Amino acid sequence: MAISAERINRTSPYEVKQADEYSVFFINKYGVRYSVGFAHDYHFMEEGAYQFYITNIDNKTSPADKNMYITISAIVEDFFANEQAVMIYFCDTKDSRQAMRDRLFHIWFSTYENNVNFSMFNEHITIDNIIYFASVILRKDHPLHNEVIASFHDFVSTIPDKLNQLQS
Repeated sequence: MAISAERINRTSPYEVKQADEYSVFFINKYGVRYSVGFAHDYHFMEEGAYQFYITNIDNKTSPADKNMYITISAIVEDFFANEQAVMIYFCDTKDSRQAMRDRLFHIWFSTYENNVNFSMFNEHITIDNIIYFASVILRKDHPLHNEVIASFHDFVSTIPDKLNQLQS
């Protein structure tokens, strides 16, 4: 289920370089470095679920850039070459811009030319007056499609209780 910089570079306008089995990095036209990848999420599913992340390594503001969208789409597409892959996305809350990130993520998905082959389900929860946005994406032909969706809804709904248990 590893991603491949070689395969990604066939369609990516930015040259990506392999960081490890599940992540790559690249520099956009504004000189901002990004790391993009997938981390196992054993809390949601024992196997096959990965949290998707995009990290602005330099923490610099970068203007809107269509080539970013195309590059990230190529990375995600490579990830989904495996029909059993499940991608989870939690919007970062560190600067209180999670709603904007959630909207951007939805725009990216809705304009992705191959989105008819995928299912995306969204949830949000409020914990201590902070709204957390989460999404799960999987191929429509995933062998456990309906079970994954039901598990995602259950998983997100139990997060507040799990956090309370950790704090106790």
